[in-house]
Order: sequence, then structure tokens, then C-alpha cells
Amino acid sequence: MPDTQPSASAFRHRPVATLMIGAAIALAGLLMRIGASGGELWLDEVWSLTKVAPLANPIEIVTSVKHDNNHILNSAWMWVCGPAQSPLVYRAPSLIFSALLLILLLTRKPEGESDRSSIVWLTLIAFSYPLTLYGTEARGYSLTLLCAALAFISLTRITTDSTDRRSILIFAITGIVGCLSHAIYALFLAPAIAWLLWHLLSPPRKPNSRTILWGGIVPPVLFACWLTLTFYRNMEIGGAPLLPYLEVAASAISVSFGGETLSSVNPAVTGWNLFLGISVVLVCVAELAAWIRSGSSTAWLVGLVLITPWVVVSVLQPHFILARYFIIQILLAYLLAARFLDRLTRQGRFGSLLAFILLWAFILGNTSRTLPLIQLGRSHFVAIFENLASQNGETTVTVGGDQDFQNKVRLSYARIIIPRTSHISYVPDYRNAKPPPRYIVRETIEAYEIFPSELTLPHGTRYHEIQRYRAPQLNGSHVTVYEITN
Repeated sequence: MPDTQPSASAFRHRPVATLMIGAAIALAGLLMRIGASGGELWLDEVWSLTKVAPLANPIEIVTSVKHDNNHILNSAWMWVCGPAQSPLVYRAPSLIFSALLLILLLTRKPEGESDRSSIVWLTLIAFSYPLTLYGTEARGYSLTLLCAALAFISLTRITTDSTDRRSILIFAITGIVGCLSHAIYALFLAPAIAWLLWHLLSPPRKPNSRTILWGGIVPPVLFACWLTLTFYRNMEIGGAPLLPYLEVAASAISVSFGGETLSSVNPAVTGWNLFLGISVVLVCVAELAAWIRSGSSTAWLVGLVLITPWVVVSVLQPHFILARYFIIQILLAYLLAARFLDRLTRQGRFGSLLAFILLWAFILGNTSRTLPLIQLGRSHFVAIFENLASQNGETTVTVGGDQDFQNKVRLSYARIIIPRTSHISYVPDYRNAKPPPRYIVRETIEAYEIFPSELTLPHGTRYHEIQRYRAPQLNGSHVTVYEITN
């Protein structure tokens, strides 16, 4: 692949006017992420914390906790903080990495992108509900996104200068850090390595270009192989709702562009969001095809990254998949959407108006998902246990629920930060328990499923609803708490 001299550096600073507009957008995105960082820890964050808190030293994070809720660098931070800190303390690194992602996209852009398309890309990412949700969890997703964005922008520089040592060094470093942040970084690293190897097949146009490219490929590949053999190979996979692959993918696409998750009890919601998801896929495929026809090798990189999860899922046939596994692909899908909107603005007044309407629909749709996250938080179980313990003083309280293992994890965490919850005794298999628990906690991930206000167990014990909690999209459970009827 021939090298050409760039007309401007991929890392150049933007014009002042563009920078000011972008700064306002980035600030809005940051404020939403700060708001989303509040509230109690949800199940997976608690699970990560309880896995690493008892360890004697940080080395055991890699040697002893081989579990998919162990995101190594995030776990190291949790271990340093200890088990009883404010949720905001645990989420602080994720919030910082999210802010750095916005700053990166504000001040740097992929090689060959116009200022307009790159600002729209920043806008989509800043207001994205999924990237706000996962980018503020006390887990490894935020750093994964930052590494992927930084590596991608660096790789686009190689399309014009394959001897750019700084870009190659950035790619190598982010490859190593990304592998330590989360296993899903492999869904970016593997196609990126394949793309670089493709570059190696082209005749070199500059001295040492192949040697420099190998310098970017070898370190992250060797590190990824070592980490896979020593940590990821025997990693235990936690549970998750078992949903069809296409349903998960359709929900992820829909929510990423302002829609909702598919509903098993609301056909109208499912139909609308399937239409939205299919429309988004068609637009992105068409934009990618046009980009490829223009002769850009960056388009091939984007295509490889987007198709990799589908290949992996088809080959490995995992027991389940989750929308959060594909956040890197969402990041690059936003770039395709930004290029499409930029293309529309060049089609005259009607195109500009349509692009404006679509962009604002995206912002409003995603903001309508982010606001409940800010208002509701990710979980209510600590509050539930605290409330039940407070109502009963020093008396032992019995509680059952739909998810025995998960509730035991939640209760063990609640006991650490709310000592009076130690008076709660958890009763497994509440439907068959004798005597039955005083309280029952029922939960569902289905947003439109509503539990009845009265509940009767198979052996005749009756309960009535006393509390109800809603959850944001893609995160947490909708919960109803029942008390036994005297």
C-alpha cells in the first residue's frame, strides 16, 4: 500500500471556533458522566470488589482471581481502596478515563476526517447513553474505550506515514494497557493487527518502515498471548440472562442510537426498535461501502473491527453475550454515522436540515436514557436491605428473592457498609422455604414486565407489595419488594 505525505498532521490542533464548539459538547458529555457516576454499586461492581478485597497482595489479582468480573487494572484500584469506600471512589478512574476520551476526541481527529465529521463523532460519543453507562462503571470499560480510540487515531496516521514512530509506539502501549483493562480489547486488537500485517505485505516506500511496523505489532501480540495463557485461558465466566444473540445485538444497536431494548411483552416497542436498529445497520453498511470505494485503508480497518465480534460469536458460540461486549464497535459505528451526517450536510439545504434533525433526535433519545440513569442509579439493593433492617430494629429479618446467588453477594456488601443489615438473614429458594421469609425481593430485566401487587406462594403464603424500583436501560433489575401478609 503506497505511502503519501499528509496534507496536515492527524494530531494537529483544531481551529479555535471548532475547538470552542467541541469544548461545549465535551463539557456536556462530561457533566452527564459525572451525574451518572453517583448511586450505589450494582451487582457486577460489587462482585468485582468482593473478589479482590480479601486478597493479601495485588499479584493475586492475576494469579488467584481468574474470573470475568476481574478487570485487572480496575481490580487493582479496588484492592488499593479497600472494601468500604464510597462508590464514587471506585468509579473515579473510569470517570477520569471517560473525560480523557472526550478530551482526546476534542483535540485530535482521525487522519482524513473533516472537522465537521470529527465534531459530530465527538457529539455522538459525548451524548451516547451506552458509552456514558459503561464509561462510568467501576470496571474496565472506560479504559478500554480510551485505549481503542487512541490506538485507532494513531493507526489512521500510519495510512499516510508508515514510519511514524510515535503512532506505532502509541499503538503498542495502548495494546498492552487495553489487554489489562478488559478481555474485549481483543475485539479491537486482533483486527488491528491483521490490518497492520496487511500493510506489511505492501512494498515499503520508506527505509525501515517494515521494521517500525513490526515494532508496533510484536509487543502487544506477545503480551496478549502471555496474558491469555496465564489468566484468560482458564477464566471463569459469570452468569447472565440467556437471550438470543440477535436480540442482544438489536437491543445494543437500538439503545446506542436513542431507542430501547427489545421487549418480550411489548410488541410495539420491539417493532419500533427493530426498525431503528435495521435502519442504523443499513446506513452504516452503506457509509462503510462508500468509504471503502474511496480507496481509504482506514475504512478496511473499521470494517474489520465491526465484523470481528460476529465472527467470534459464530465460531465460539458462547453461552451468552451482552451488549457491553461490543462498546468498541459502537464507538466506530458512531464514526460511520458521523460521516453519513457530514455527507448529508453537503447535499444542500434539505440534506443539512435532515442531518440536523437526525443529530438532535440522537441527542434527545440518548439523553432520555441517561437522565433515568442519573436519577435512579444502577442499583437499589443496599437501600432495600437498609430499609428492611431499619424497619425492624435489632430483630432478625428474613429475606428471600429470585436470584439467590446474586442477593447473597449484594447482602454481603451491604453488611460491610451498613452494619445494621447484619440482622438480615437470607432465605434461599423462598418458594419452598419453611418457614417462608418475611420479605421477598422479585426482579426482572424486562422493562415492561410488571409484577402483581399481591403474591401467593405454592404453599399458600400471601405477600403484598411494599416497594417498587425501576432501573435504567441495559443495566440493573426492575425490583418489587413484598412483605408477608399477617
